[in-house]
Formats: sequence, structure tokens, C-alpha cells
Amino acid sequence: MFSFGSSSAPLAPPISDSDLKEIVHDRILRQAGVDYEARPILCFYACQLPNPRGADYDVLLRFMMEKLDEFVESDYVLVMFSAGAEYTPSWKWMYKAYAGLSRKYRKNLKHLYVVHPNFWSKLLIQTMAMIVSPKFARKIAWVYNLTALARVVPLKQVYIPEILYKIDESYQPRSSSRQAATGAGAGGTSSTTHTTTGRVFGAPLVHLMGTTGEKGIPLVVRDTTQYIFSHGLDTEGLFRRSPSSVELQETKMAYENDTSVDFSKAGGGVHLACGVLKSFFRDMPDPVFGEAMYDVLKGITAHTTPESQILYIRTHILPLLSPPVLLLFRHLTQLLYQVHLHANQNRMTARNLVIVWAPNLIRSDHPLRDLEMCGTGQGGGGGGTVLVVVIERWKQVFEESG
Repeated sequence: MFSFGSSSAPLAPPISDSDLKEIVHDRILRQAGVDYEARPILCFYACQLPNPRGADYDVLLRFMMEKLDEFVESDYVLVMFSAGAEYTPSWKWMYKAYAGLSRKYRKNLKHLYVVHPNFWSKLLIQTMAMIVSPKFARKIAWVYNLTALARVVPLKQVYIPEILYKIDESYQPRSSSRQAATGAGAGGTSSTTHTTTGRVFGAPLVHLMGTTGEKGIPLVVRDTTQYIFSHGLDTEGLFRRSPSSVELQETKMAYENDTSVDFSKAGGGVHLACGVLKSFFRDMPDPVFGEAMYDVLKGITAHTTPESQILYIRTHILPLLSPPVLLLFRHLTQLLYQVHLHANQNRMTARNLVIVWAPNLIRSDHPLRDLEMCGTGQGGGGGGTVLVVVIERWKQVFEESG
């Protein structure tokens, strides 16, 4: 799309609408967990665009907008892999695509990272952005290699096609792209802004809470949950809006120095408290539900009634959590249960909360499996369903289990 590959595509068999939708959802636009500030990441792959001689690109655009609709109600980040495209749609179509990014798509987009840009892609994107919205243009950042990308998003969560690794080698003399994608580089190797190992954020839970939870809920979690409970339950878009990056980092630093923060006096207020709370869970070195629990989480999909789902969670899932993790999970979901009860005011139903929270609680080193696990319903991997049940029926899950 943006690398200006072959402009005269060979003939190809027509692609049905159902197959085109599958291409968009599974190959062109992929979710990749959350960034260092717990905002959902969506990745676009130009190298996966189909042959325009067989695909109806107007239908393709419609499916892309539908996919974006899943994200635009919350703050999100878009990573655009612009290189490696074999087929190039017309300028007319590309303008239509950019013009179709109405305010609802632009408003909550915090960053657009264009990876492996060349002269033509920069010219096109800058021109289109200025036409569509000068403010939108300020959200664009050019990322010249995968090592640089690892400084702004957790790269090990991002699917990288083989062709992009090969392209990346031409963007850096001695490519460290694979190291960045699989090792420490995913945490921002040359950027201290996103360091996630500290005395509070990124610290092992046993250090903060003790082996049995005897030290109690960490101060930052107590402060944020109490403030949200007291001042934020009716706030529309709770957990979907991001505070300023500067204020978030300053608040995290205060807690690293054992300083409690008065969120009523902080500029970000409720949204800052929400951002700090999500960041705490995002930075945990061991998530609440790691890969070792995925098969057990998936087991809930065999249960179709609320009663059997609750029993399964109480007998098969909660007993696997260590005492401090269980205490922390109970505390968090009690707040989310209260948020869910106020959904008429804040528009955050249990399923909306799971969309925001699942990537912070369920994760491994395999982003595609994580994405499946965070899904809800029979088509999901089980983790999302577990969270929905716990949020909607918190009292039955915890209080009736003793």
C-alpha cells in the first residue's frame, strides 16, 4: 500500500466477501496487546494486502473500518508496517481510506507509528494527514527499524512477518531486530521512560505483599481503587481514556518513592488513577493469568450456564492463584464489579471492561495465543469469559466461596 510495489497486478481469482473479512481480521489488522501505558495496540500490515485484481478494495475498506470500530471508543495506538507490500491500491482509494478516518477514529488515536517508511510513504501519509486533519499529523511518528519500535511498544507482543525481518536488515547495519522481538529489547532497551522494574511497578508481587499476602494490598492499588470507587464510578469511558504520559510517569515515580498521591488535586483525576492502576498490572513481571494457566482457563468454554461457570472458577481456577495474587485479583475485580453496576452512567459493561483489562491480566510471550485467550464466548480462549463472569457475578464467585 505504501511501499509502491507492483502497480500492474496480475489477474487473480475473485476473493469472496467472507474470505476478505477473514484476511482483514487475521492478517491485515491484528491486535497486539497493550503498550507501556496499557493502551491497546493495533497493527496494520501492508505486506498482507491482497491482489486488487481479485479483491474489492471498497469492501476491504469497510471491513477495516469495522475492525477499527472495536478500538476507537478507547485510547489506542496504531503501528503501521508500511514496507513489503506486493500490491499497491490506487491513489484514489488511499485518499478515500484516509478521508474515511472520521473524528471518531482520530480522536482516541494517541500515536501512529509508521515502521520502515520510505520517501513515498512519508510523502503520502504527510499529505493525506494534512488534508484530513493537521492535528492528526502531529500524532504520526516515523520508526525506521524494529529496534526503535521496541522502545515505544513491547515488541515481543507484536507479530512480525518474515519479510519484515529481511527488510529491517537494510535499515540497520547489524540488525538486532530479532533480539529486540524476543529478548530484553521488547522492554525498551535504550529508553528509561518505559523501564518496568522498580520497587513498586514491575516488582515481584511476593516482595510487595508477602508470600501469604500478609503485607496487604500495595499502596498504589489501594489509593487508585479507592479514588475510582469514591469519585469515578459514573465517569463515562472509565479506563478507556489515558492521562498525559508525563503525569503518569510522575505519579508512578511518586509511588516508587513511597509517596501517596492525592488524585483529587492531580490534573488527571479519575483517568490518571485508572491509568496508574492499569500500569501497575501491566508492569507485573508475572501476570495474574500466565501461559501455564491457559489450558485451565480454556476449560470454562465447556460450561454454558452461569452456575456451572461460577463453580468451575471457584474449584479449578482460583485455587491455582497464589495467596497474594488471589487477594489482589479479588480486590481489583471488586472495583470492576462496582463499575459494571454503574454501566448505564459510565458505559463500561463487563464485556467493555474485559476488552480494556484482559491484556493487562492475561499474557505470555505468544501474542496470537494471548489474543485468542482474551476473547469471550464460545469463540474465545476462555480467559475473557472468566473475567466477564467474575465481574458480573463477583459476589457469587468470592463472597459465597468463603
